[in-house]
Amino acid sequence: MIMPRKAPAPVQIPPADELASVRDQIAALEKRERELRTLMLTDKSARTGNRYLAEVVSVEQQRTDLKEMRKMHPALVAEYTFAARVEKVELREITPDGEIIRRRKQKRTEP
Repeated sequence: MIMPRKAPAPVQIPPADELASVRDQIAALEKRERELRTLMLTDKSARTGNRYLAEVVSVEQQRTDLKEMRKMHPALVAEYTFAARVEKVELREITPDGEIIRRRKQKRTEP
């Protein structure tokens, strides 16, 4: 009688390592998004797919120049400025010899 093989146990990835991997994947996807966006802005034929059609639209937004506002009306800006505490997760890299260093960020290059 042939015994069935057991499936290998799933590899447990520590949450910090998984977070680093997820962030790397997000960065790669954002880079690809920028490349595709540039392509569709410059090549109209690239906007039609099998399942999707990309439309380029222009919208007008209202923006406040905070730098200029601080320069011209510092008291007013100070009156409406407040401190806010935020929590974020910063990753440090553990080198093969056990040293903890600041994680290297991949360079963002515009396509």
